[in-house]
Amino acid sequence: MPPKYRTRAIDAEIPFEIQDVLWQLFTILKQSQKPIDYLHVFELSIEPTTQRQTIHHRQEVPKYKKTVHVTLTTTKPMHRTIWIIEEADYGMMLFPSDY
Repeated sequence: MPPKYRTRAIDAEIPFEIQDVLWQLFTILKQSQKPIDYLHVFELSIEPTTQRQTIHHRQEVPKYKKTVHVTLTTTKPMHRTIWIIEEADYGMMLFPSDY
């Protein structure tokens, strides 16, 4: 797996527990041997009934979409959109506004 980086904004605003879950979801898809896009979109929301973190992970080409519900142990769930962009030799986690 190439090195993983994150912007200062991600580091300041997104708790490590959530960052870790997003990297895990990205890595699982990458290791599945399915074709992957360079841009992965993670839309975070809060499940109203259980207050768990809902993560909608998607990519455009080829189409991929997966929703997971995570019980966080050290962090409160949040509403955010986060990208992971994969280059040949590294991955970068950032907000769309950082692009």
